[in-house]
Amino acid sequence: MILIIWLSATVMFILPRQFGLNPSNAGLFTPSPQVQRMREIDTQLREEFEKLSAANAEDGVIDELEAERVRILEDLIALNDDRLALTAFEQQFGFGEPIIVQYRNYISSLARFDLGASRRFFPVSVFSVIRNSLFWTLGLVGVSTVIAFTIGSLAGGFIGWPGAPKWTRWGITPLLAASAIPYYLLGWILIWFLAFRWGLFPLSGGWDHFDPLMSPGWNLPFIISALYHSILPAFSVILATTAFWTVSMRGLMVNMQGEDYMVYASAKGLKPGRIFFRYGLRNALLPQFTGLAASVGSLLTGVLLVELVFDYPGIGFLFWQSIRQEDVTMMTGIAFVVIVLLAVAMFLLDLLLPLLDRRIRDDQS
Repeated sequence: MILIIWLSATVMFILPRQFGLNPSNAGLFTPSPQVQRMREIDTQLREEFEKLSAANAEDGVIDELEAERVRILEDLIALNDDRLALTAFEQQFGFGEPIIVQYRNYISSLARFDLGASRRFFPVSVFSVIRNSLFWTLGLVGVSTVIAFTIGSLAGGFIGWPGAPKWTRWGITPLLAASAIPYYLLGWILIWFLAFRWGLFPLSGGWDHFDPLMSPGWNLPFIISALYHSILPAFSVILATTAFWTVSMRGLMVNMQGEDYMVYASAKGLKPGRIFFRYGLRNALLPQFTGLAASVGSLLTGVLLVELVFDYPGIGFLFWQSIRQEDVTMMTGIAFVVIVLLAVAMFLLDLLLPLLDRRIRDDQS
């Protein structure tokens, strides 16, 4: 787990520097506050220039305005040159230091979960912003995943069981189609029918922003509103992932039929229900749990798009805002948090598998 996190962090450190990008003042990323102000003033002056041009102003007035615009920008650039080399971000990242010192400070900061300061929310730290949004994403992903995994595993095991009714086997075709539909596409479909056409659920948001009496916090009205707004995003994730777990579980259950312990259980004359739950479903769930931990990364990335579709205040929506605002520290912070979550999930799986599978426990002993 530590090796995965360290290698990922090292890659995020090396790549920007290989392209010559400096998160503190590179043109690709968010400019400093001084440059932002310069752009705002330039935009305002250009608008005034276009208005006078459209009004056919007298000769000389436009030239004076253009000269004033150039003079103001030159003064701002001269004022900004001294500040740009030593901004708050430059001091924080230490780009004036040797590369090995930068790397040591970078890894040391990540070990303390010091992800730097956000440009958009400066001087608020990146981790504090991510922590607030992560609560929404983990709540959405956690509840949706547990529901989808439980329903999908039971349904897939039942469809793949030889004693199940024949009509259940016809359900595998629509499930195969549903498992291929992305989360966000299902989200648009649900918004169109359940929210826009029928008005059963809100179109977007994490809670009712238009209620002046609504105060975010651990109070009953806000919790009810948040749960109500999370139904459609959760439903889109549940629909897509349930079909995936159903199809996966069906294949595992079919392969279980030829195992020696299944044949032995049938020869002993055990009840079909006992064979299904204690012998078939229990052993088929082991690869399912492995796939569940391995899919955490893809699940989180899929939920990012779902949150964007629903304007849900989670990590995905925050990541989209960071891209639009060119907030490089926020983007790298979110990527690092997702990597840590995936690594921790795989680590917990290694700890839980011996508890779920006695054969692993016996081999280790």
